[in-house]
Amino acid sequence: MQERRLDDLLVRITGHTRPNACVLALLGSAGAWNLAAQEQAFHDAGATGRPLVVDLSGLDFGDEVFLGLLLHAHASPHGLVLISPATGSFARRLHRTGVEELFNTQKTLPLALAQLPG
Repeated sequence: MQERRLDDLLVRITGHTRPNACVLALLGSAGAWNLAAQEQAFHDAGATGRPLVVDLSGLDFGDEVFLGLLLHAHASPHGLVLISPATGSFARRLHRTGVEELFNTQKTLPLALAQLPG
């Protein structure tokens, strides 16, 4: 039997670039237990120099560590747009912490990309 790392089982992050953005899509749960994978994905996205679009439509859970990554990305000079965090526990976390109004949130990728220059 092959051993599998817990962080590999709990979050899948796919990234791709568009002409005017770098898009990260999260599937599963993002928390302190898989921080290294999240930090690497956000670092790689930031290195493109493009605005970041983070698709949260597949996110089941996001803890305060993940929220911190989003706040850090929001403060970057490149820009950040979120897709669909308006469901589940992470939406409640955004609301309870009072930061939901900080983020530009759109329902779909085409709407998110339309918010960005270029």
